[in-house]
Amino acid sequence: MGKEGNLAEQTGRNTDKSEEAQEQVEKAAEEETKRLNANVPESLHQAVRMEAARRGVEMKQVMVEALTEYLPNYSSE
Repeated sequence: MGKEGNLAEQTGRNTDKSEEAQEQVEKAAEEETKRLNANVPESLHQAVRMEAARRGVEMKQVMVEALTEYLPNYSSE
């Protein structure tokens, strides 16, 4: 994880959910990857880019964390 912790810790979100999401992110990191293309507002893209830069991680990591937390029924198993 980045120097600053995960996204949920930084935003003060429910830590029970964030711990579960963190486990899912770690499991997902071990999986093969697939490309996901999406058109997003320029401001959202910039926010993700800035968050990744601030934490010293790739944009991919920020997006995987955000999607994992947003999709509560996601399981990498």
